[in-house]
Amino acid sequence: MSDVRTFKAASMQEALTLVREEMGSEAVILQTRQIPGRKSLLPWSRTQETYEITAGLGIETKTPAALQNKNRSSRAGSALRHRASNLPQENRQRETVSQPQTAHQEAPTARRETAPRRESAYSQPPEQPRFRQRFAEAVPREVTPSQKHFDPTEEFTEKLNAIQEMLESLDRRTRSHRSSDVPSELFHIYTDLIEAEVDESIAHDLIARLKEHASHEQLKDSAASKSLLAALIESQLVCSQPIRPVPGQRKVVALVGPTGVGKTTTIAKLAANFRLRDNIKMGLVTVDTYRIAAVEQLRTYAEIIDLPMQVVSTPKEMQQALDEMVGLDLVLIDTAGRSPSDDLKIQELERLFREVPIDEVSLVMSMTSSIKTLEAISQRFQVARPTSMILTKLDEAPVMGSLLTLSQNVKLPVRYLTTGQDVPDDIEPANAARMARMILGEDQLR
Repeated sequence: MSDVRTFKAASMQEALTLVREEMGSEAVILQTRQIPGRKSLLPWSRTQETYEITAGLGIETKTPAALQNKNRSSRAGSALRHRASNLPQENRQRETVSQPQTAHQEAPTARRETAPRRESAYSQPPEQPRFRQRFAEAVPREVTPSQKHFDPTEEFTEKLNAIQEMLESLDRRTRSHRSSDVPSELFHIYTDLIEAEVDESIAHDLIARLKEHASHEQLKDSAASKSLLAALIESQLVCSQPIRPVPGQRKVVALVGPTGVGKTTTIAKLAANFRLRDNIKMGLVTVDTYRIAAVEQLRTYAEIIDLPMQVVSTPKEMQQALDEMVGLDLVLIDTAGRSPSDDLKIQELERLFREVPIDEVSLVMSMTSSIKTLEAISQRFQVARPTSMILTKLDEAPVMGSLLTLSQNVKLPVRYLTTGQDVPDDIEPANAARMARMILGEDQLR
C-alpha cells in the first residue's frame, strides 16, 4: 500500500531534508511546488514563500520499454560504428570497391548478411510477451471506472491541496481589497488597530467610518483622526452600571466563570469597597468547595472586613444561607470555577441557578485568553443566564484591542475591569471612553 505525504518548509532544501528524515531514502518525489506567501499588512514586510513536496513510499516507478529498447539500439549502433572505424583502410575499400562480377555474386550474400543485422537492431527482443506487457504498463491508457485503482490517500491529498489553494487565493484577494480601501493618511492608524489585536473586519469598518465622517483636514491631522477614532470606538463599546445596592432591598449577585480567572479576588475587592467605602450591609456566600484554599482566602477577607460568610454545597444549603441574610442590602456569591468542557459541573451550576433566586449574574473572564476562547466561554456559560461581564487581568494582557472585539462578538455589557491583584484598589467600573483610550494605547491602566 502506498504512503503519500506532503511536506512544507521555508526552502526546497529544508523540505527535502524533511522527506528524507520522515520517509527515508526510498521515498519517491511525486510533486513539488512553490506557494506564494501571504501579503503582509505592513508595506515594508517581505512575504515568506513556502515550498511544498509531495512524496510517497511503495510506489513503483518504471522506465518505458520503448525507451530502453531505443537506448539499447543506440548503444549497439555506436559499437558497430566504432568497430568499422578501426578496420584497415584497404579492407574497407575492398568491401566497397569490388569488381562487378564479385559484387554481383556477393550481393545475395550481402543481403543475407545485412538482413539479420537489420533484424537484430530493430526487431523485438526474444522475450516478446514480457516486453509487450512492460510497454503496456509504461504507456498511460484510458481505463474504465471498474478497472481504475482507488487510492483514498491520493484523492484526499489532492482535494486538500485544492481547498488550501482556494482559501489562500480568497484571502489574498480579500486582503488586497481591504488594504486598497484604506487611505494612505489612515494606514498607520489601521496598522495600529491590527497590532492592538482588533479584529481585522472591525478595524476595516472603523477606518471606513472614519473616512466617511472625517473632513479632509481631519484626515491629514493625525491627532484629530485619532480623537475621532476614539469616539467611534467608544460608541461601539457597551458598558453597564456598577452594582448599586439599595438600602432595605436585598440584592443577590453571583459571579461565575472558568477556573483561574480571579473570581475570589474580585469578590474580595468588591466586598472591601462596598463595606469600607460605602458602608453597605452585606454578606458573602461561597459554593467553591472544590478548592479549600479559595474558601479560606475568602474567609480571611470576610474576617478582616467584618462580614458574615456562609459555605454551601447544595441548592438547599444556598437557600438557607440566603434566608439567614435577609436583612442585608447586598449578598455576593462566589461560585466554583467550571471548565467549559466539563458538562457535569456546568449542569450543577445550571441547577443551582434554577432553584435559587439570584438577581444578577456576572460572567468573569480573563483578558489573557484568546478571543476564540473568550467567545467559547461566554457561549458555554449561557446556562447561568449572565447579565454582564467582568474582565480581569488587564495588567497581564499585552494589548487591549480584544476589548473591542469581545464587546462586539459577545452580546454582554462590561461591568467591571480589574487591573492587578491589590485588594481593594485594582478594580474599576467599566467606562467606554477610558476603554477606547486604552485600546488606542493612550491611557495607562493605573
